[in-house]
Amino acid sequence: MHPDKTQIRLVYFQQALRTLDHAGLIHACESNEPVLGLFVLDPHHIATNTNGFSRIGQHRLSWLANHLIALDQSLSELGIGLMASIDSLQSVLSRLRNTYDILSIDYESLPGSEEQTDIALFKTYFPNVNLRRHAIHSLIHPDDLPFAIDDLPPSYTEARIIIEKNIIVRQSLPQPKKRSNRIHVSETVNMFKPYATQSSLLLVGEKQAQAVLHQYLFIDQHALTYKQTRNQLEPWSSSSKWSIYLSLGILSPRYIYWQLKKLEATIAKNQSTYWLWFELLWRDYFHFLHLKYGNVFFKQDGLKQRHIEWTDQPTFKQAILDAKTGYPLVDANLIELYQTGWMSNRGRQNVANFISKILRLDWRWGASLFEHYLIDYDVSSNYGNWQY
Repeated sequence: MHPDKTQIRLVYFQQALRTLDHAGLIHACESNEPVLGLFVLDPHHIATNTNGFSRIGQHRLSWLANHLIALDQSLSELGIGLMASIDSLQSVLSRLRNTYDILSIDYESLPGSEEQTDIALFKTYFPNVNLRRHAIHSLIHPDDLPFAIDDLPPSYTEARIIIEKNIIVRQSLPQPKKRSNRIHVSETVNMFKPYATQSSLLLVGEKQAQAVLHQYLFIDQHALTYKQTRNQLEPWSSSSKWSIYLSLGILSPRYIYWQLKKLEATIAKNQSTYWLWFELLWRDYFHFLHLKYGNVFFKQDGLKQRHIEWTDQPTFKQAILDAKTGYPLVDANLIELYQTGWMSNRGRQNVANFISKILRLDWRWGASLFEHYLIDYDVSSNYGNWQY
């Protein structure tokens, strides 16, 4: 304990940029001390890498910046401050250690090695502080799976059949109660405001995302025809677009699931509503697959250890980057991706097939291209789908 420092509870935001159904936030707010949220973006994520483009491109960065601003507002309404910084995590943790007496740190459990390295840094800088892990990324809590992660079946179909017979989905959690001891920090979301732009297609913020979900399910009732329209390239309403809000955890999969169940109980239940659950479980499967295999997920030979001779033709890569392959369907999908940060699921399958099976470019180059552009980028789903 440091009598000259303010005692706080710290919540480390990595992907779940929300206040509803956030176990870490709920846990931190159970005590009387001030609660401070933390978000850190390492500059190397927005710097050009060996592929010739950054990990996080303009569309993703704008989407992130908008939602950090919205998160700051939501937390402020609850009496919680948010420290947001574009800096190395080491530098930020050093400043935190010099400023506050941190009593506990709550964080989201994620499968990526980079995220786990970040948590190891927290343990280094705060060796005597209680770090509390919360599994809030997946629909099904890992403890509720009918098998251990190491025993995850090798195919989605096999896993789905077992899970459906033993399904447990926990209820989503409410927002924490409003507090009166908000901490004001010098490193605020103002650092991200230069990157924030508003897309005409996308509504920003947790409350807006909930409204979009409500419109899709209960007003327009597009969920009732999802199975028939999901593979269309257009229009915008042909698929749910839930992945856009799930990618940054603006909506939790459990909140979506229980809203879907409400639709089935009050309006209708059919193959389309089942297929939406089917897709949510696909997302979980890739998450658990990533947990099981770790960095093998990113190896060139893939999870099945299949060695393939890939080409490395600069002209092929440039044709993809310029959206001038000569194949109209591929080029149209690429143009949409570059201009909006979005591409339909069927479009992604066509482009991924063209890159890896027609041009024979290393699939990981294609995966990194999607990582740069897609506003709904999720590391497990992206790399899992490319391997699939």
